[in-house]
Amino acid sequence: MSSFSIHDRHIVNNNFTAQKINEPAFDAVFLILIILLSGVGFAALFSSSYNFADTVFGSPFHFVKKQFLWLVLGTISAFAASKVSLVLLKKYIPVFMFFSIAVNLLLFIPGLGIESGGARRWLEVGGISFQPSELIRLSLVLYVAKMLEKNINRMKEFSKAVVPQMLIILISTLVVYSQNDFSSAALIFIVAFLMLILGGMSPLFVVFLGASGSLGAFLMLRAKPYRIRRIISWLNPESDPSGAGYQVLTARSALQSGGFWGEGLGQSYMKQGSLPQAHSDFVFAVIGEEAGYIGVLFVFILFGLFAWRGFSIAMKAENLFEKYMAFGLTTAVYLQALTNMSVVSGFIPATGIPLPLFSAGGSTSLITLIIFGLLLNVSRNNNGDRGDKK
Repeated sequence: MSSFSIHDRHIVNNNFTAQKINEPAFDAVFLILIILLSGVGFAALFSSSYNFADTVFGSPFHFVKKQFLWLVLGTISAFAASKVSLVLLKKYIPVFMFFSIAVNLLLFIPGLGIESGGARRWLEVGGISFQPSELIRLSLVLYVAKMLEKNINRMKEFSKAVVPQMLIILISTLVVYSQNDFSSAALIFIVAFLMLILGGMSPLFVVFLGASGSLGAFLMLRAKPYRIRRIISWLNPESDPSGAGYQVLTARSALQSGGFWGEGLGQSYMKQGSLPQAHSDFVFAVIGEEAGYIGVLFVFILFGLFAWRGFSIAMKAENLFEKYMAFGLTTAVYLQALTNMSVVSGFIPATGIPLPLFSAGGSTSLITLIIFGLLLNVSRNNNGDRGDKK
């Protein structure tokens, strides 16, 4: 007869139950926001894309099927990111940074990089395309977070602490810019720059690097005439209503026609051909036309709540690496969302920046979900034993 008695089983079960109860939990509110953003974004993509997909590809589900597969892959990746040891992750960040830059350089190898609209931003392998600049969006935040923690007491020393970090930031920015992607390069630089400010960089260095970055951005804008035309069309879209100002005027018209309550889900007129890239960069305009001011406000609030919870996770983190990482990752997603919504609303010139989880594009969705997973990881650590953290 077994010596493992009913009493012993009861003790084991109680210990197991206690262990499960004491296991650190994710930020529940943040998890709900992730689910809402993914679900609402998927529905908005379907509504904005099915006319175009049916006309061009013969199936109204062309874009949503691809997006669904990316969301599944992203969800699996997010789960892995939420469970990975952040101590182990930090160890391999320099390797990931080098890998991200190397993958982006593959774009310039004939047969690998895909050129579209004058830009070479996509790699295609086995019929699957991917935008490698998204890897830099993630890896650079992780790298800067690691370096800030390492140099926390040396951020007033320009040559020893700031210069080594700025070198990687500039290389990453130029690699993305060389793909004829000024907007993504600017966002990557801004996020990293804000992280340096948070890390305690001297105000004098902030002014110097801010001025240098502004000058560099100006020169990059002047390098391509169409970028200047975008700014002119933004300032005065009526001057070229059928050319450079067309998207600005059409997006504005879509938002205005939606009114307070909207035309109704699926009832957008502009998405049927009047609004270029309705399923991509201008999906927010379709939301405004179909769901009105209420729908626009709802999406804006969702991203605002995401930022609130993300920055809360960063503030609660006792580990400096996790604090900087959470701040950078939250800023990267929120700034991208604000940029897209500002473009559609007419507050800033057109940029070509997608709306995370709403615009068609598997690369952005995948990396955004991985970012969400890492933030959940930090939130779980905030509630648990931090004795193994350095």
